[in-house]
Amino acid sequence: MRSTRDGKVDDEEAADMVVKVRQERRRVFEETGARFAAVIWEPAIIGPMPSPAVHRAQLAHLNKMAKQPNMTIQVLPHAEWAAARVSPAFVGLSYARETSPEVIVLDTVANCVILEDRDIMPGYVHAFDTLRSASLTPRDGAAFIRRTMDNVALENEEL
Repeated sequence: MRSTRDGKVDDEEAADMVVKVRQERRRVFEETGARFAAVIWEPAIIGPMPSPAVHRAQLAHLNKMAKQPNMTIQVLPHAEWAAARVSPAFVGLSYARETSPEVIVLDTVANCVILEDRDIMPGYVHAFDTLRSASLTPRDGAAFIRRTMDNVALENEEL
């Protein structure tokens, strides 16, 4: 990240760095076969994208990931807004075969904040359990993603 002459941070460079970190995180999960569980709030799935093609490609990727035996993807319905606000967006990582996270990662616009303090882990585990309990089942979530993908395709064909 660099500062411009007027002291502002170059947001594009910071965003590129966060994307690189996320891509590396994904690569590690794909190569190691580690377990992955995600809860995605409905507005992130149905919200407008730069183009129908980009939207459909992202949904197709989610659909593909949801079919992997080591991955669980759930959709938190829009109506469950109270559960969606139990914490900011976060990623819990475990480097061993443990189910409890060893590290919590909070992605920000400019960087990733890594929390390793064992005293804070229970709060994030509780938040994730709350989100999973309020979410659709993995099967229903996958069906929701497929229907959304089909609707994006139909909308694109109507143009």
